[in-house]
Amino acid sequence: MSTTEATSYYSSLLSSSSTTTAAATTESSSSTSSLTSEDFLTLLLAEIENQDPTEPLDNAEMVSQLTGYSQLDQLTAINEKLGDLTDSLGSVTASNSLSYIGKTVEAEGSTISKSEEEISPLGFTLGDDASSVTVNVYNSSGDIVATDTFSNLEEGGHTYQWDGLDADGDAAADGIYSVIITAQGGTGADVDVTTTASGVVTGLSSDSDGVTLTLDDGRTVKLTDVISVTA
Repeated sequence: MSTTEATSYYSSLLSSSSTTTAAATTESSSSTSSLTSEDFLTLLLAEIENQDPTEPLDNAEMVSQLTGYSQLDQLTAINEKLGDLTDSLGSVTASNSLSYIGKTVEAEGSTISKSEEEISPLGFTLGDDASSVTVNVYNSSGDIVATDTFSNLEEGGHTYQWDGLDADGDAAADGIYSVIITAQGGTGADVDVTTTASGVVTGLSSDSDGVTLTLDDGRTVKLTDVISVTA
């Protein structure tokens, strides 16, 4: 094996290892093309032993190869530590969230729950005075079930209470519904509207998107969306 061939072989493996590290979540991360420290030393020794005496291995090139592998090894270690840190933080967050169970939370949200005659209210806040406010209630299929309109509401907090009837005046099925509220000012300009859901936390779950709290009426809110907590 000539110096050129050994260098070319080493470079191709180093490139393959870099690609594998960058895509650590794919199957290639565990493939045999990953360059370990033992592989690197074996290749380097083979390169030195098989070098052309008339063209010995350049010191600068050797330093460059050693530096390249060292940086790659450090980046791999950093990626692994960051992954461990992320997992640890997720576990700590989920553990701390247990203290929310049994408490009433208010969180950013736009869902209401209907169970026979019990219908959860939805809080909403207007960023300015509104001459007209439209509330659309949607079922799980994305269809509008009911629409309510209000006039001349002042800036600030309000509560929407659905009567549970659909557009035909019949009782809607029990379940979780989504609500979208829009508002316009006196000049016809849109008014900002934010909605909040409240309820007692009865459970929680944790996944890659974070911690989700389950309320007593079946609705769910993200822990990061919680605005206030009361005992």
